[in-house]
Amino acid sequence: MQLTKYEKETIILFNESEDEASIYTYNAGLKTRLEKFSREYPQFCRLKEKNRYGGRMYLVDKTRLSIHLQPPYSEKRIETVTRNLLKTANDKEE
Repeated sequence: MQLTKYEKETIILFNESEDEASIYTYNAGLKTRLEKFSREYPQFCRLKEKNRYGGRMYLVDKTRLSIHLQPPYSEKRIETVTRNLLKTANDKEE
């Protein structure tokens, strides 16, 4: 049996009482990042379980977990970045 993309969820679960967060995911990029982090910092992150469909559950120290919300770029910033990219491209052509 193969899971659909809809079924391949990522669930981040933690509460105010415990020191660890549980991250359950099928996302390939996130699995790679968690695997690398767990090898480098086993005191903060460890693999708890794998399932036969490719899902992984890691336990992560909550002090190491951050949720970053990226606001959209302002029109001014988009114009500045576009101008700089065009200038760089023109400089390379010369």
